[in-house]
Amino acid sequence: MKKIIMTTHSRTISYMTGLGISLMVAFGVVAIPQYVHAVTLAPVAVTEQNDFVLEPGKVEVFLNPGESVTRSISITNRIKRKVHFKIEVEDFVGSRDIDKPVVLLGNDKSPYSFKDNLVPEVREFTLEFGQRINIPISINVPQDAQPGGFYSSVLISNEPDKDEQSAQNSQTVAQNKIISRLGVLFFVRVNGDANESGSVEEFRVQPSTSFIRQQGPTTFEILYNNSGSIHLVPFGTVDITNTFGRKVTTLPVDAYFSLPNSLRYRSVEWDKVYLIGRYKATLHLNRGYGNIVDERVVTFWVIPWKILAALFGVIVFVVGLGYYIASRFEFKRKV
Repeated sequence: MKKIIMTTHSRTISYMTGLGISLMVAFGVVAIPQYVHAVTLAPVAVTEQNDFVLEPGKVEVFLNPGESVTRSISITNRIKRKVHFKIEVEDFVGSRDIDKPVVLLGNDKSPYSFKDNLVPEVREFTLEFGQRINIPISINVPQDAQPGGFYSSVLISNEPDKDEQSAQNSQTVAQNKIISRLGVLFFVRVNGDANESGSVEEFRVQPSTSFIRQQGPTTFEILYNNSGSIHLVPFGTVDITNTFGRKVTTLPVDAYFSLPNSLRYRSVEWDKVYLIGRYKATLHLNRGYGNIVDERVVTFWVIPWKILAALFGVIVFVVGLGYYIASRFEFKRKV
């Protein structure tokens, strides 16, 4: 049976579903929709995984100053016990370190902070094994908000049970609690003119130190530099041609986000194993604004020298064997 919790700014009331609750919910939503949101609980079929699932991974909204909207997140408990969860809100930023595309700031605020304007309907909750909760998150844009992008995350963490905590505390090496945290990234775009600026910094084949490789698959890496003040969503294709200039495949570069003032790599893999000769890969990447497309080219060779060496050895052996037989035996034709 699904449990519905109707929450307001002053109190929280729990009801069980049925004909009565349907009428009450309908009346409440129609009467005061701007003040009422529903937190729902429902059982789901899961297998024990000793973890929990958070969905979605990312929320993106476009709003005007003074506007508000609500989006929901869901948490599913796959730990074989009752688990208590907490919700926190933190800012996140990109970085110039290519190994850290997203950096959480904890209690600090970023230049693009939105943590004070993301309001979860609840801050703590408990789930049984195989139970899912849907939690509304209010997204409120201040009246004086400037156009541009704002970035904060809603983080869900679970607490270990008493037995696990006691076991951890009894160990002298590790005294800290083992707590799992998952987050939903919120991308809030306030409509208006903003500094959109970005371009492809590098397009290369991995490993970049090897100009000649023995076989595929081949991994292409795209380094995108977002030099503006708002996140961008580049996308495109990689066209590959062979030695004769014939196009052999087109690989999609799926859309991905790049945060302001940051560098980010995107990998695209060509999974074909058996290759030979010279290949040219041409990147066509839409910057994610103004329909501007960057083009970059990289060439590489695939020479399966082990296979070719073995084949050459076989040819030498056959030719040598033929010469040996021909030089020591005389073949005469019967009359």
